[in-house]
Amino acid sequence: MKNKWFRCLALLFLLSPSQGVLAEFIVSHRSPFAEGDKHHIYSTELLRLALEKTRKEYGNFTMRAIPPRNYVRSVKAAVDNTYPNLIIETSYEQALTHHAKLDFINFPMDLGVLGYRVCFINPKLKESGKKIESLDDLRQYTFAHGVGWADTTIFRHNGLKVQEIDNYDGMFLMIIGGRVDFFCRGVNEILGELEQFSHLEELTIDEQFLLVYPLPRFFYLNIKNKLAKERIELGLQRAYADGSLQLLWKANFQPSLTLVNLDKRKLIQLENPLLGDMKMQFVPDFIPLLDKAGKSHSQDE
Repeated sequence: MKNKWFRCLALLFLLSPSQGVLAEFIVSHRSPFAEGDKHHIYSTELLRLALEKTRKEYGNFTMRAIPPRNYVRSVKAAVDNTYPNLIIETSYEQALTHHAKLDFINFPMDLGVLGYRVCFINPKLKESGKKIESLDDLRQYTFAHGVGWADTTIFRHNGLKVQEIDNYDGMFLMIIGGRVDFFCRGVNEILGELEQFSHLEELTIDEQFLLVYPLPRFFYLNIKNKLAKERIELGLQRAYADGSLQLLWKANFQPSLTLVNLDKRKLIQLENPLLGDMKMQFVPDFIPLLDKAGKSHSQDE
């Protein structure tokens, strides 16, 4: 009887969460903040792909969406380790990366595409036909950004005026109402947001310029979740090596990039002061994935 009891204890130990492989492996992720919000579709699908690529070694997994919350509250949930293996995707910031309770997976999950920006524009400003050809031309205008966004620091560092707004939907109302001049978005985000806010008939995109600055995005998680980091990082590397990551990227982002006509825009480069001592395992390059029409663009000398 005694030996039987010890065998039962041993089996329970093997199946415990600390062993990772045999126990249920839960990964928490962000959910849409509002109906029609498509921002987390790619990151969620990419997480699933990375976990699938490592199923053989690490076992089965369950993905769970956390209740909708904004960026600041999502970061706090990761810091507090509120949900099991919570993964949040966000742009690199040296201060965030050096946080004592956070770690990041050193793989640029969107291949750098978010650093290519086109802007929603005040309809009256677009009607005026004013030409924008340089960074200096942009310094007379006001840009909308969310509270806590990396872009706020980047834009101000480059001498641009920023108005921080704590309500995502409100930014679209402010741009069509002329209370701000531009609301710049990643070229991969524009199509989804046009569809989400299609009821705003005056919502329109600037067609003149393309802002470009290094803005790699990574998966962040609590530093205690070492097994999750190990597994997801390996899965991302495998997905990139076999091309399945690139296929997922293109399926999600190519239509939006085609819409904005990269080849017809004036390129204006910005500096990103948030990178600090960042060292990436490889430099992301999504340009080869684009259809031919989206590859070329003029540069701001």
